[in-house]
Amino acid sequence: MTPEEITLFVYNVALLPVIFFSVLFIVLSFINLFMVKNNTRRYPKFGSLPFISVQIPTYNDPIAVRCVKQCMDFDYPKDRFEIIIADDSTNLETQKLLKQFEDKNPGFIKYIHRENREGFKPGALKNAMKITRGDILVIFDADWIPRNDFLRKIVSPFSDPDVAIVQSRQGFYNKGSNLITRFAAYLLMIYHTIILPINNRINCVFFCGTAGAIRRSAFERAGGWNLNSITEDSDLSLKLLSLGYKSVYLPFETPSEVPDTFESFLRQQMRWCYGNARIFFDNASMILFRRGLSLRQRLMVIYVTVGNIAAPIVLVMTLFGFAGWFLGEPTLFNMMDFVDLLSRFAFTAGFLVMGIIALHKQRLLKEFGYLLLSSFTMGLILAVANTVAFTRAVFNKGLHWYCTPKIANESIMIK
Repeated sequence: MTPEEITLFVYNVALLPVIFFSVLFIVLSFINLFMVKNNTRRYPKFGSLPFISVQIPTYNDPIAVRCVKQCMDFDYPKDRFEIIIADDSTNLETQKLLKQFEDKNPGFIKYIHRENREGFKPGALKNAMKITRGDILVIFDADWIPRNDFLRKIVSPFSDPDVAIVQSRQGFYNKGSNLITRFAAYLLMIYHTIILPINNRINCVFFCGTAGAIRRSAFERAGGWNLNSITEDSDLSLKLLSLGYKSVYLPFETPSEVPDTFESFLRQQMRWCYGNARIFFDNASMILFRRGLSLRQRLMVIYVTVGNIAAPIVLVMTLFGFAGWFLGEPTLFNMMDFVDLLSRFAFTAGFLVMGIIALHKQRLLKEFGYLLLSSFTMGLILAVANTVAFTRAVFNKGLHWYCTPKIANESIMIK
């Protein structure tokens, strides 16, 4: 075979699974658009409101002060919730800023600090459990800005004793900072606007690690946080779903940050890619065969955990496509054959279809140009990064925990 024939062969082999994923994205988009409607569940009222522990894990994040203040203003009875600051900070000034909340609000706010970072965020949350009273655990990362009605909304589904997970939607207060923040926000917007509502319908909502709630008794039955997982929230979600618990997605938004630099964005995405893939490989027999999950749940769990297998396939298709073009293979990207180019684009544009529908639902269609630009620039860079992460997950080579820096730590004055 000539080099041109080899590039064409590899390109076409890679194109088939890319088309499969593209069609899958389109199918999920249209399921969301036409089937997931009027699915608001009604829950009975509590006889007495459950006691809630709001946990805020933080690492050298003075912006956590803002989150704590927001949580203090919840319109939930003050004798029915507590705030726990799980602080791993090494910065003494940050420690002092956060410790003062406990000093001024004894009993209502608790501050717990570790001298080590064993297990990182899940380790800090595990350590905080020894001073945690609540029947319901609510978790916020330091940069989140919850509304004062958050607790009343998030706790409502727990009147059903079978509900173990309630997750809310992520909003973004720094989305417009640059192309990186836009792409990061679009990816999460697609997940929260398209995928999670479908998951809500089939009882397969994954806890996102923040702005959500977990029933403590179910949490303890599932074994708590897995300190060996770098996506401990997905790991716990799978265990709870396999035990037969219910999960709920509530589409009300809480503002938060997305990464604003290449390094922070790529390292965050690589952690999610690697961690979720390892969850599948470490629990494959349970996901595929063990009782406890329905067929629809199994398929969605596979999609959520190993869907990033698309990254190396897209990368191979792109590299061999351009190689064939430069080698002069006439059937690849023939600029004179507009119909051929259009058909290739249509068969592989599933992600953009999903993005358009997400933007439409968020009333942000005017941002389609940014979605298109970021997808063909940041998207290709992300494919490279996730190829590395997924490959490492396949061979169990390990990937370190990464705490995403909060730009608000530098730009917002803490009073």
